[in-house]
Amino acid sequence: MNEMQSGVSRRQFLTQTLSYSAAGLIVPTFLRPHVAWARENPGRFAGGGGGAAFGGRILVVVNLQGGNDGLNTVIPFADPNYHAVRPNIGLGQNQVVQIGAATGLHPSLAPLAGWFEDGRMAVLQAVGYSNMDLSHFRGADIWLSGSDAQPDVRTGWLARFIEASFPDFPNQYPEAPYGIQQGDSNRLPWQGDRAEVGLVVDSPESFYSLVLGGYTGEWNDDPPNTRGGDELGFVRQLDRETFGYAAAIEAAASSGQTTVDYPSYGLGDQLRAVATLISGNLDTPLYLTSTGGFDTHTDQLPWHADALSRVAEPIAAFLQDMQNQGLLDRVLVLTISEFGRRVEENGGFGTDHGTAAPHFLLGAGVEGGIYGVNPDLTDLDWDGNLKHQHDFRSVYATILERHFGADPALVSEVLFGDFPTLGCLSGAAPQPARDGSLAAGLPSVDRLRGVSPNPIRASRGRAEVRFDLARPAPVRLELFDLSGRRLVELARAEMAAGQHSAPFDLSRLSAGTYFVRMQLPSWQRDARVVVLP
Repeated sequence: MNEMQSGVSRRQFLTQTLSYSAAGLIVPTFLRPHVAWARENPGRFAGGGGGAAFGGRILVVVNLQGGNDGLNTVIPFADPNYHAVRPNIGLGQNQVVQIGAATGLHPSLAPLAGWFEDGRMAVLQAVGYSNMDLSHFRGADIWLSGSDAQPDVRTGWLARFIEASFPDFPNQYPEAPYGIQQGDSNRLPWQGDRAEVGLVVDSPESFYSLVLGGYTGEWNDDPPNTRGGDELGFVRQLDRETFGYAAAIEAAASSGQTTVDYPSYGLGDQLRAVATLISGNLDTPLYLTSTGGFDTHTDQLPWHADALSRVAEPIAAFLQDMQNQGLLDRVLVLTISEFGRRVEENGGFGTDHGTAAPHFLLGAGVEGGIYGVNPDLTDLDWDGNLKHQHDFRSVYATILERHFGADPALVSEVLFGDFPTLGCLSGAAPQPARDGSLAAGLPSVDRLRGVSPNPIRASRGRAEVRFDLARPAPVRLELFDLSGRRLVELARAEMAAGQHSAPFDLSRLSAGTYFVRMQLPSWQRDARVVVLP
């Protein structure tokens, strides 16, 4: 990001800040709550905290604004009930990117398929919460606050996490903001009990002007010893504190780089900026990005396809960029949306506000696969909507514990309760289960490692399914064909914690693609196996 290298004086920056503040760039976010404090504590902004405090781990949240339709994102193409309730907008097997025996991704998500195949993308089925609120604004606030539908919580889960992790904040400010948000003006994510912990960029143009603009010069004269001089000194103090963040962002942008071409629209521009700042070693652990187009009440097929394409292409570019620069092991991408859509299509060939929906986790530390099962379209809630399989706060708890390495007690404080973690992240470090049952040397998560050898010729006769169990569990292994038809049960038994392999016979199978399914009481994953002639 080096198109603009001309200097901007600090005086010019103060002038620009007046217009930036209307766009919510910097001043309203982190100075406004602390003007009185700053008057009493000049020069107290200091380094400390940020991404380095979490081992350099970074979370990038992608908010799908409008309520994404889950059933046409992760598609149960083999379920006749799906096609019965969606005769016009349902997608068939020949249209989807197949990722399981009876499960496919929307074709617009094809840029992410390789990350799923490589085991670095987790599909979390039916994420939601009890009594989901179907208002766009209230629904978004619930997800961003990490709280129940009642009561109305006005702090963000990420802000509470920062404040719990850094008890000296805001008496000691970090050199870089804890969080940067683009594409959404809602400040709730960064509102803590003591302060706002991040920057909200309502205007991308203002943000890029700051990131690319640079600055020069110091105040080289002392304020006069008058009342006006005192006020001038205070303004200069605010200027220095404001430029503390501006300087960190500008320095990271100047030294950072990107290695791929990003799409030149909303989310592409946002993730390009994020990648540049990460590459430039900005000590910021949290990034929020947003993209719209998911309120698909009418003509859903073309609109939804375009909206998903505008998610998949930028995320795929961002992940590849991070991998090219050797940064992927630090980064985790999470998708969220305020709710899903109803099961049945409406008269306008669209879908109305619904409840639970699938979400994605992507990164090098992800234990890829499908977590949960295709929704049962015959077992709905009292209002005919999907039941959730994973509470969204379990997803948050998993990220805080296994990506950032947070203590479970701190996570419970942040999320106002205990929520079970999922096995979809390998973890910042191996951690015991809450009951302490994970012994040293045992796998840290449940994992379907795959089939070996793969591909295999039917004439060789035998292959084996390899998998890990973090703790004892009943395991069921089944074989399905490409159309989702169950062929045979390979194993069903209570198994001990540890690494396992289960042999099975391929000699009677025709050449083609098959799926081995591993199922635990609350967890399911499919592995593809190709049989050659």
